[in-house]
Amino acid sequence: MGSVKGECPPLQAGTEGSPSPLWEVAGMPRIALVTARRAADAVRGAARRVEEATGWKVDVIVAPVEVAALIPREVLEEVLRGIRGRYDLVIVPGGLGYSLEGLEEAAGAPVVRGPQDLMGLELLAELGLEGLEELKRRGELSGELLLERWLGRLWEHYRAARGVELCGVKVPLRPPPVIVAAEVFVEPGHVEDAASKAAELVERGAHILVAGFGQGWRGDEAAEALDAIAAATGAVPLAVDAATLEAASAAVEWGACMLMSVGRWNLEWLDKLPRHVPVVLTAVDSSLSVPSSPTQRLELLRSLAGEALERGYRVVLDPIVDAPGFGSLGASVSAYFLVSLEMPEHPLLAGIANVYELLDADSHGQIAALTQVYAEAGASIMLVSEQSPKARMAVSEAAAAATMTSLSLLLHRPPKDLGVDLLYAKEKRPQPPPARRPRRPQRSIDAGRVAPWRPYRPDPVGSHVIALEDGAVVDYYIGRRGTVRLRGGRAEDIYKAIAYLGYASDPAHYAYLGYELCKAEHALRMKRSYQQEKPLLTPPWEKNRVLFNPRRPPGQG
Repeated sequence: MGSVKGECPPLQAGTEGSPSPLWEVAGMPRIALVTARRAADAVRGAARRVEEATGWKVDVIVAPVEVAALIPREVLEEVLRGIRGRYDLVIVPGGLGYSLEGLEEAAGAPVVRGPQDLMGLELLAELGLEGLEELKRRGELSGELLLERWLGRLWEHYRAARGVELCGVKVPLRPPPVIVAAEVFVEPGHVEDAASKAAELVERGAHILVAGFGQGWRGDEAAEALDAIAAATGAVPLAVDAATLEAASAAVEWGACMLMSVGRWNLEWLDKLPRHVPVVLTAVDSSLSVPSSPTQRLELLRSLAGEALERGYRVVLDPIVDAPGFGSLGASVSAYFLVSLEMPEHPLLAGIANVYELLDADSHGQIAALTQVYAEAGASIMLVSEQSPKARMAVSEAAAAATMTSLSLLLHRPPKDLGVDLLYAKEKRPQPPPARRPRRPQRSIDAGRVAPWRPYRPDPVGSHVIALEDGAVVDYYIGRRGTVRLRGGRAEDIYKAIAYLGYASDPAHYAYLGYELCKAEHALRMKRSYQQEKPLLTPPWEKNRVLFNPRRPPGQG
């Protein structure tokens, strides 16, 4: 079935002289699901559910193979030729490890990849006819096809949900959706840095911005800092987390939209603030301790809320996310469940930075799991920060996690195949090898055995030092033509400039520069540091050589 490159013809049977597809006549597309013997019954069940929901014709074609992901290409081609002209769209297993190029001709219809699990097949029921056209164009059945539609449903749910207005944002009493609050800590003498960071956090997805002030801030200094942050963020409403009454009172008088971290120890502040603002009540007692049991936290928050409400304050509840390692992290989840059930009229906030800042694992996976767990426990607001280098981009990760969790709760499905993810170094499914590669190379050479025969030799034109500076990749050329600084955001731009300007001559040197510049570009995008000729990523299974083994004591192999 031919088409102009880059254009997608409408779905059709693809055989000359064949009748028009049923879906053109009666709005009933014909779809084939190709699978293998082992999954056949389960796929038939999914097909029936799609047919019942849509009225479409959905047939299951079983290849003579046990495992769907292991159907050989030649077997699949034979199966597709056997059904040629009978269907408008053919969906093959998503786990196939080869390109689908050329299979459309065998099937006489578009051939696309299916999802990795049966739940994903039921996305068909939500697509509609326009969605089928988009599926054909994209070539893969995934949540991305429905993301905009799901976000529309989430928005309608959000508009109808009961909530509390906080800092210009309606916070639902219970998720979905999940709201992201980002805290930027303001250090004395570094107000401009905090203002710049605050603007960045808003740009990267923070729904509510919190300015944090530690000890030692005078009221007038805190107000001046808030002026600077407001100017940098375009007057985004600011909540305040202050360690002293003087700073808190000045911030509220300045116009702060919410006061964080009010517990039994400082509840009297509410009698001394210049006006009423929403307050976040934390399960912290008069001795600055957090009760150990969920029931005690509930009773403390119930008492605090009663007194704050009597004073005329609206309240958000924070049962406290405990730091890992003290045996109480699980109990803190229970506390959220309990408070959510017993005090349903108030939204809950979860400060999940208490976990990922104190756990040496990549933040994006932790944030995804923590957001899901605490949202299911009732928290509508996730409070995040980026205090340490390992937590860089946590706000961006939290924004994605909030969307994933919100859709998961709305649709009652796991947070996967939703068109949003936080996969970083790992991939969800293996990508097929390149379609254009010789099937029968004339020779096979072990490059590791050849490489030692080509010793290092300096390029007579000059050398290069590669670094990251001021948010860009930088290459310093040092050689015959003096010293030149090349700057860019993409490795491709820099190595092309090097070639155009003649700042290298040896083919091996060009290959080396491309390799290092690519590493530098990835480091820039990942917000990591970069060192020339050092690995960019070291997998945990390579660097964590000494681990606990219950089969033998330390030091014995």
